[in-house]
Amino acid sequence: MTVRPPRTATLLVTVMILCLAALLPAWPQAAYAGDGTCGEASAAASTTWYFAEGYTGPGFQEWLTLFNPQESPVSLDLHLLYNGGASQTVPAELPARSRVTFNINDLAGADAEVSLYLESLQPIVAERPMYFTYRGKWKGCTVTSGATAPSKTWYFAEGCTRAGFEEWLLLANPGDMGVSATVHFVLEDGSVVPVPVELPPRSRRTVFVNAAVGEGRDVGARVEADAPICAERVMYFNYYGMWPGGHASSGLAQPRQTYLFAEGYTGAGFQEWLTLYAPRQSSGEDGTEITLDCLFQGGEVQTFQVHLDPDTRRTLYINDMVGAGKDVSLQLSADEPFLAERPMYFNYLGVCRGGHVSKGVEEPGTHWYLAEGTLYYGFHTYLCLMNPGEEAASVEVDFVYAEQGFEMPEQYDLPPRSRLTLRVKGEVSYYSDVSFEITSDTPIAVERPLYYPGSSFEAANAMDTIWGLSAIIGQRVEGTQGELAAAQYLAGALTNYGYKPQIQEVPLPNGAVTRNVIATCGPDWAIQPGYEKYLVVGGHYDTKMNTGSPGANDNASGAAVVLELARCFAEHPPPNFIIQFVFFGGEERLVENSDLHHFGSRYYVGNLTTDIKSRMIGAIVVDMVGVGSQLYARTMGIGPMDLCNSLMAYAQGTGVYLPYMQDYSYSDHEPFEKAGIPAVWLEYKDDPWYHTPGDSFDKINPAFIEHTGRLLEGFIRTSVNCPT
Repeated sequence: MTVRPPRTATLLVTVMILCLAALLPAWPQAAYAGDGTCGEASAAASTTWYFAEGYTGPGFQEWLTLFNPQESPVSLDLHLLYNGGASQTVPAELPARSRVTFNINDLAGADAEVSLYLESLQPIVAERPMYFTYRGKWKGCTVTSGATAPSKTWYFAEGCTRAGFEEWLLLANPGDMGVSATVHFVLEDGSVVPVPVELPPRSRRTVFVNAAVGEGRDVGARVEADAPICAERVMYFNYYGMWPGGHASSGLAQPRQTYLFAEGYTGAGFQEWLTLYAPRQSSGEDGTEITLDCLFQGGEVQTFQVHLDPDTRRTLYINDMVGAGKDVSLQLSADEPFLAERPMYFNYLGVCRGGHVSKGVEEPGTHWYLAEGTLYYGFHTYLCLMNPGEEAASVEVDFVYAEQGFEMPEQYDLPPRSRLTLRVKGEVSYYSDVSFEITSDTPIAVERPLYYPGSSFEAANAMDTIWGLSAIIGQRVEGTQGELAAAQYLAGALTNYGYKPQIQEVPLPNGAVTRNVIATCGPDWAIQPGYEKYLVVGGHYDTKMNTGSPGANDNASGAAVVLELARCFAEHPPPNFIIQFVFFGGEERLVENSDLHHFGSRYYVGNLTTDIKSRMIGAIVVDMVGVGSQLYARTMGIGPMDLCNSLMAYAQGTGVYLPYMQDYSYSDHEPFEKAGIPAVWLEYKDDPWYHTPGDSFDKINPAFIEHTGRLLEGFIRTSVNCPT
């Protein structure tokens, strides 16, 4: 991809981001944040589309996205097939050149296992996104373009029942006669497990692959039926116990001799695989020889030869083959037909964990369609373009916006034997669904990755930060290399989220330097200069000297909540005021029994102009929110109480008990109150490991982190008093 975790961050930051993914221990919670999907573009619109998978039960939200590329309205019938054999037909009409989304949960009702097929009078394009929390623990999303026709045979190269993977195969019979089918599961050792399935007319069936073949297997599948059906494979996973999610594939009716995969990336947080399977009926007794060409962003090509034995599944790790940090597309060809899929698992930007899969396309084309795409808060949509030919391609992308009902064409040049990734930005509206029609004067291939980090507070992301600050960096005493490493880490994360962080150097009385890390977030539209209102959300990141404390609670916990709030508001900015997220250096006392403390926050407030101070809504300080028994709103009682009272009133209105406690000069709210700026400090009390080596990651209660973060996000989004 083009937009990845920025490569301009320091080496130290990059190494720490990699370590986070590898070292973060498991901790109990309902679900992890984010996930992503990838869709192969359709070379042609169709009058029929089939989707074998579908579920509207608890934790699942199913959609159907339709793109009408015609210059006139299109009438269609959407058929819903259920496990028991019942069916339902919903008529609909799509306006000309439009993108329309159907809520399948509303159409099918709650707790339905449902397959879809649609028939239209003119060709259209369809995709089915699903968002889920699988078994209440693995959060993610899948998308598939389905199939344009049923078939007597279906093939799937990818499949896994190893620890942390659960695989399902869905079969749907759209016909009026019963169908007998056999699913042949092909294992990594070449053995085959047959599973017979009976499909009544206009019905669907589900096969749990883990139960069919046993745990700990890599598995491909071949479906054979005595009449045409459709099939789909869905996998839910917690990849290495770190990256939960899911992905889905509608399979192939026949093996191919060529495959093109436009998307691919081997950078930090991404693991790319290629799964291959040569059915004996297609490859013969000697198997298949495959040529794998890897095409890179600058036009370089790397070639590998791969042998496939018959009826054997093989997996290639693309990261090892092409090296780290590569944007790469794959072109596969062989003399005999075979099966290929490309799974990718990721921690996108360090905040979006999951995986997606693609079965690629068979050949390049000059016309491509994608029904799904969105520019709404929390979604990142990309287009990957691959030119496998020897001539440059001129590519036009028409963005068909759902909300506005019009389109915006863009032109791109694609050199020969190369690839390009585009981040789909909101040229017209940042808050719209969008479909794509792509034309090229030279045949190309297209895929659409879509990531969903979300715009709501996720405790998993904050816990990652606490681990990074306390377990990887450890002690962060003011003015030391540890504190500098923490400042670089925070600045690197903010850069990943799209900020341009400012590093404010603060001199210390001992001649050393501490640093405030500042990121500014504002509305999408301009506010007249001189009238902006400012809210500060901050917390310190340093640790107490001479204690040996890794500072998980004091105050990696507060810094982590502030960082995750910064991510949320980068995705969905406040409507009419500016937030400055400030990570204060040098909060801890430099000399015991002295006033030498709060250097970062005092310096920050001391450098505010009189005009800015007059436009301050206030400051929210988050300090020590991972250990204790009760969350308190605290002030010194010497400054305006507006912000504190407003936060406590919001908490009461949402059923949250947030009592008040007065304090003295114990945290970074102090200089704000002394300057007459409303301020409030959030703290859980009490922490028995305060300023000791025992203040470690294992003591942090993720429920407290989530409670604090979601309370503050809700308050800032709905109750911060800032007249326009």
